[in-house]
Amino acid sequence: MNPKLRSYLFPCLLAVLFLGIAVYILVGSLGSASSIPVVQAAPNFELTNVDGQQIKASDNAGKVVLMEFMFTSCPDICPVTTYKMVQLQEKLKQQGLFGDKVRFVAVTFDPERDTPEALQKYAERMGMDMSGWHVLRGEEAATKELAAQYGINVVNMGDGQFVHNVTSLQLIDPNQQIRRVYEMGDGMNNEEVLQDIALLLDE
Repeated sequence: MNPKLRSYLFPCLLAVLFLGIAVYILVGSLGSASSIPVVQAAPNFELTNVDGQQIKASDNAGKVVLMEFMFTSCPDICPVTTYKMVQLQEKLKQQGLFGDKVRFVAVTFDPERDTPEALQKYAERMGMDMSGWHVLRGEEAATKELAAQYGINVVNMGDGQFVHNVTSLQLIDPNQQIRRVYEMGDGMNNEEVLQDIALLLDE
């Protein structure tokens, strides 16, 4: 090979090599990052479960959390959502993840009617495995304020009925950051939720 040509090609080959290494590192780093953006930090709370114990948001640190705001006398969206969450519960139990790596939380808007006894009956009726659920209640005004912090507007219509955002289902990562907000009821896609849970567990 001509020495002049060699002296020209050698730096070019080195440049191509270093460019290839840089691209490989960049692609690798992008591939390892989750494709789920952070929506916001999950607001803190302290609510009471069906056994009268105080549960804090921080009690779920280190776990992926699927959290719904609901009320048990809801005629449609809430029970459909809880039913779909129970379906997810069963799949996660098959994978050995439910309760250990993934926890579900249900917070009622209606503490007046959703007494601990009413919530326990609802859980039994819906097939909720309480080893992996926190079913929670607090003062109505405080719960409404908490829901607002999660981006959910609640209106008490009277007679035990509430109007709220259909997007009242939150996926929270182990660092207590909201990563997804889902549509509830018939619009809830269980396969999408399972995929997102798997992504957060792999982070």
